[in-house]
Amino acid sequence: MADFQTIQKSRSIPEVVLEQIQKLIAEGKLQPGDHLPSEMDLAEQFGVGRSSIREAMRVLQLVGVVEVIQGKGTFVREPGILPLMVDWSRISQMGIISEVMEARQFMEVLLAQLAAERATEEDIEALRAALERSRASITNVETNVQAGVNFHLALADAAHNQVFALMYRTIHDLYLETARRTRITPEAAHDRLHDHECILAAIMARDPETAAQVMKEHIDKAYQIMSAGEPEKAGSVDLNLSHGRDFGSL
Repeated sequence: MADFQTIQKSRSIPEVVLEQIQKLIAEGKLQPGDHLPSEMDLAEQFGVGRSSIREAMRVLQLVGVVEVIQGKGTFVREPGILPLMVDWSRISQMGIISEVMEARQFMEVLLAQLAAERATEEDIEALRAALERSRASITNVETNVQAGVNFHLALADAAHNQVFALMYRTIHDLYLETARRTRITPEAAHDRLHDHECILAAIMARDPETAAQVMKEHIDKAYQIMSAGEPEKAGSVDLNLSHGRDFGSL
């Protein structure tokens, strides 16, 4: 059983929680798949309030260190590049969500182009399946967000570049966060779905230029929605997000 140390109040609580859990993972005291203690137990072991643990777990989930499974609890995830390299100051001060959107403006345009050139019938079926899940969940915020991100994951696979696919999966939770932040109306959900349909049509037509252009417009719109919707938060991560007003998915 991993031993958690009491946190000194002068330090940032989420920073110390992140540091300790990463250290325990690096030392092998916490293994992928391990079930973390309850929120109440962690609060007692760290010597802090439950709200502080809840905030820390939110960030750990965001950067991919842990996974919350509804009804079962919080589990350590398989280590990826981001969790091992994450710098708390970048999460809290440098607007990593905005930076993810900036990266997507370049990366996903290329993925769409490559997918139009390389997608197999199996890849196209995976993209179709993701679209069907998006249509079926159009009124269910979180399910629809996940379905939209799954479309982009399938697109990364369809590009048949293992490095791109690994990069996409490594920052999967950050992609989910950008999807949540850029959905503000039901109309936006339908618009994102329509964009995905056009991207798939271009891939099926083996038209890399159109696929790249539609993807560029798709990401540009998402970036604009995020910037216009929460201008005061564009440079920082809100650890107390409310997803109740979000709709749709990327």
